[in-house]
Amino acid sequence: MTYDPLRAAGSGLPDGRNLALIGFMTAGKTQVGAALARLTGLSFVDIDAVVEGLEGMPVHRIFAEKGEPHFRRIEAAVLGDLCRGAGTIIGCGGGTVLVEENRALLAARCVIVWLRISRDEVLRRLEEPGSPRRPLLEGLDPEETVARLMPARDPFYRGADLEVETDNKTVEAVAREITLRLGLPVFEV
Repeated sequence: MTYDPLRAAGSGLPDGRNLALIGFMTAGKTQVGAALARLTGLSFVDIDAVVEGLEGMPVHRIFAEKGEPHFRRIEAAVLGDLCRGAGTIIGCGGGTVLVEENRALLAARCVIVWLRISRDEVLRRLEEPGSPRRPLLEGLDPEETVARLMPARDPFYRGADLEVETDNKTVEAVAREITLRLGLPVFEV
């Protein structure tokens, strides 16, 4: 799906803004972003996918081979590039909001939507077949790690413009709720 400025002009997003999806791992940022793109005709870019393309390896290998600080630098550069434009749905990594400059950029250039998920739902989704590897869980107990990371990250997510609960909802239902609550026109492409 390509960005069409004529469609974006009536997108319901404030002039010059993007829509950023934030939230904890497994909240559905990538899937919801893709569904929103289908519904609205806006383009969707997943930051992790861009970083993987630039680095030529999956996120978990970037963390293992080059370290989290290296990943966060590339992630911040990608976010900066995306925020120069407008009318794009941006799927942020779960930790994008940990960097103060990223939070400031998101607040200035995006309508921020927090996809909320409970600890129990995170753990359930992590066990689903085909669930991607999560670098912050490599070699660690998922239950203990999620219990530690979620409360530490929640304050950064709370600054969002809109909060949407994702537990027990389909990707499509979450995407439709966002379009309704933000007043985004639906083009069903």
